[in-house]
Order: sequence, then structure tokens, then C-alpha cells
Amino acid sequence: MARILLVVGAAGSRGGRRPAPDAWRAVPETARPILRELVLHGPQSRTALARSLGLSPGSLTRLTKPLVEAGLVVERGAVPHPVSGRPTRPLEVVADDLHFVGVTLTSSHVYGVLTNLRADVVARESAPLADLAPETVIAQIGEVAERLSARGRQPVAIGLGMGGNARTRAPVGEGELIDSGLLGWEQVPVSRMASERLGIPCTVRNDVTALAYSHLWSKQARGLTDFAMVTVGDGLGYALFLGGRAVRLTEAAIGDFGHQILTPDGPMCPAGHCGCAGAYLTKSSLMMTAAQGMRRFPTYSEVLELAGAGDRVCARAVQRAAWALGVLIANVVNNTGVRTLVLAGEAIDVARVARPELERGLAARHRNPEDIELTVQAHDFHDWARGAAVVAIRRHISDH
Repeated sequence: MARILLVVGAAGSRGGRRPAPDAWRAVPETARPILRELVLHGPQSRTALARSLGLSPGSLTRLTKPLVEAGLVVERGAVPHPVSGRPTRPLEVVADDLHFVGVTLTSSHVYGVLTNLRADVVARESAPLADLAPETVIAQIGEVAERLSARGRQPVAIGLGMGGNARTRAPVGEGELIDSGLLGWEQVPVSRMASERLGIPCTVRNDVTALAYSHLWSKQARGLTDFAMVTVGDGLGYALFLGGRAVRLTEAAIGDFGHQILTPDGPMCPAGHCGCAGAYLTKSSLMMTAAQGMRRFPTYSEVLELAGAGDRVCARAVQRAAWALGVLIANVVNNTGVRTLVLAGEAIDVARVARPELERGLAARHRNPEDIELTVQAHDFHDWARGAAVVAIRRHISDH
């Protein structure tokens, strides 16, 4: 049986003395890996930092001295070394001076967070979208960002997570112009419009990839390098990380992931595929399956509630979806070799409500399901927005 963990979220905060405003721009190229390592992996001893970066103790001392003098890095209080017991003073990046905005978009709302450099959430906001015109959405992103800024320091960059068009042969954010099937956008210069509205750099990434980065930067994932994320909601999403880096997936490849055939004689999806993952797992598919037996169209939450209460029609619909999710997970493991998967999204509750069926689907396609670790992440769109902030942080510390 696969090990399933339930994760709710996030983290604390620790401050440091304030560096000069231009300190980041003055960091030499050779010292930037030290800052990136401390941002990503948290406080570390000099010994551990030198080992992870492949530096000699002398080189590390030489490179960290100006970072400490500039106020970008501080020494924490002495703690005993885990092996030798001798006192050591871990180095820690000063995170609270720089703030970042992260935003994610759905078809109805904009969700935003303000974070520090370590991606600790300082404030969160959301607002319903008045309409889906690009100018309106960008204006509302600006309003959300302004409300967030009023509750912390002025942000230095913004990250935006959004789904692209499943026919696009490039990842979202690689080009100047972006298509979005969810929002009905075609060839919209999203990054430029957001940067001009807010006056700070904007980085756009696929929302599932951004959420996966958010998980990678969580305490639960400390030391994790290889994992996959599968999201279930209005559609299916997928992200794959190997060696701590996101594998480049085009929007078309992510769309194909949701249409892989699980059973050739299964239900039909709106695109006409019989037995594909989307035909079993999306919110609309689950509701349609239940509606056939209920003779009315229920809500997604109603299907889950009735399934939990023992309603046979809804329970069977949820069980079938959970089985399909298990098969989909097995396919990911078999095709990539990863053994750690994160399940997320607003329709991922089938993994909790019908866990035995998920396990059966997993065991049907994978020989050793007990070797697979599944993390079921509680759904919160602000977590997706935090992922977008992580994208902005990564861009900032790489460009400076």
C-alpha cells in the first residue's frame, strides 16, 4: 500500500538586519550560488554549505564575508554540530527586506499573496473577476497587488501562474504573447502588461509548475529532488522535477497528459476520447457520471458529500474516479521512475474519500505500490499564488 501523507501548509518567518537597497545588485556572480542555496534550503553551517556547493572552506569564507558585511547574510546563534557536537554558527539569508507578489488566475477569481525572500506568506488577498478581458484582469491583478503592498514592503517583482492553451507547443511564459484556453485569451502580452501596470518585473509560468515549485520550497520537501505533481480540477495538470529542476513541458504535452487512455471502453470526454484520464477525473466528468444515476445534475461537493454518506450512485462515481487516479499515478511512476508524487487541486478529494479504490488502481498497474509516497495537498488557491511568488523569487536571485 502506498504511503499517503496529508499536507496543509506553510511556514514561519525570521528576520535579519536590513541590507542596503542596492546590495543584491552588487553581489558578484561567484557569490550568487551561496545566496541561492541559502534561500532554497534554509540556514546551513559553513561546512554543509561548502560541501553542497563544491567549495573549499577558504573559498567559502572569502565569498561569504562580503555577503555578511552587506547585510544579505547573517550568522545565527551557535548550535551543536549533529555529528561532532562542536558549536557551529549556521548562515542564514536576510529575507524580510525583500517582498514579492504571487498571483494565480482561475476563470472566476484572482488570488494573490505577498511573501518575503524565503517565500513565507506575509499577506493574502483575492477578488472575483469582473470579466475576462485582458485589460480588466490585469487591472484587477494590480489592485490585488496594491492591497497586498499596503500590508508589507513594496514588492520588487511579481510572479503570475496561469494555464495556457493545450494546443500551444511551448511552455507558458517562454514567449512574449500568451494564449489561455481557460480565459479565452489569444496572443496577449501578459508579462509586459502586468509589468507596466505594477512598475516591477513580471514572470509568467504554468500554474501547476509554479505550485510544484512551491512544494519544492516547503519544509516537507527539504532535500527532495525527484518528484511529480498531478493536479485535478476543471482539467488535469502535470509537472515533473528531476534533479531539483523542472522538466520542460509544453502546454500541448500537459494537455496530452490529461487525455492518456486508461481503459479503451471507458466514458467519453468532451474531446471524444473514450476512457481517457479526463473522462474519469475532472470535476465535470465526475458530476456527469453521478448525474446519470441521480437523474439530475449535482454539484461536485454534493457528489462527495453523498458518497461519504453512503449514497450508492455517488459512491460508485467517486470510487471509479479514484481508481482512475491510481492508474494515472502508476503510469507516471512507470514512465518516469520517480517514487514521490504530490496530488493537488480542487477535485483531489477523491484521493481521500475513496482511498482503497485509488490503491487498487495503483496496484493494478504497478508491481510495488508500497514503494510510492503520495502527498495529498489540501486545496487552497493561495498556495498556487505562493508558487507564483517562488517563480518570481527564483527569477530575481538568478538575474541579480
